[in-house]
Amino acid sequence: MRPPIRLLVVDDHPLARQGVIAMLGVFDERFQIVGEAGTIDEALMRAAALKPEIVLTDLHFGPGESRNGLDLVALLGQQQPELKFVMITSEVSDQFLLKAHDAGVGAFLHKHAAAVEIVRAIESVAGGFTHFPAQLKAALDKRKLEPHLTPRELELLPYIAKGMTAKEIARELTHLDPQCSVIDRTVEVHKGNIKRKCHLDSANAMITFAIEYCQDNRIDYRTMAVQTKRT
Repeated sequence: MRPPIRLLVVDDHPLARQGVIAMLGVFDERFQIVGEAGTIDEALMRAAALKPEIVLTDLHFGPGESRNGLDLVALLGQQQPELKFVMITSEVSDQFLLKAHDAGVGAFLHKHAAAVEIVRAIESVAGGFTHFPAQLKAALDKRKLEPHLTPRELELLPYIAKGMTAKEIARELTHLDPQCSVIDRTVEVHKGNIKRKCHLDSANAMITFAIEYCQDNRIDYRTMAVQTKRT
C-alpha cells in the first residue's frame, strides 16, 4: 500500500486553511498533513523543513503580501524541483488558468469544489497527471488562434519546443541553409515578437505554447523538451 501523500497547506485565511485540513483529515490513510502556512515566507520555510510531496496553495494572499501563489510555485520549484502543486482559488479566470498551467501547477480548483474532486485532484497530481477545469483547453485554443506569426516565427516553434537556445537555433537554421546565415541576435528578435504577439511572459510559457502548437500539428516535442531541460 502506498504511504500517505505528504501535504503542506498554504492559505492566508486561517479558517479556509483549517477547513481544507479538516476535510483532508477524513482521508488519513491517503494523506498526511505535514504542516500549514499563512504567508509566502512561512511556506518557503515550512517546505524546506518538512519536505512535502505536494503543496496546496491559494492564488491570492492578503494586501500585505505583494506576491501570490504563482510566485510561491516559482520559488519552491527552484528550491525543490520535485515538488508538485495544487492551486485552490476563488478566481478561476482564463488568465490565471494559463499562468498556472505555464508555471507547472498540477491542478487548479475552485474553492467551492467538492471534497471528492479535491481528493481526486491531489491523487492525480501525485500520480503524475494534471487536473484542470475544462475551460483550460478553450483558453489554450484561444491563445493559439490570437497571434499572427510570420513564416520565420512559425519555423522557430519546433526548436523552441525542444528548449533550444537562440544560439543553438541559429546554428541549426544556418546548417539547414548555409546560403542564409542566421545569427542568434536575429533569433532573439523573432522570439521576442512571438512572446509579444502571444502574450507570453516567461521562457516556460513560450516553450509550453510551442509544444502545444507542435502537438496540434501532429509533431510531439514534449518528451524532447523535457529531456533538453533536464540535461
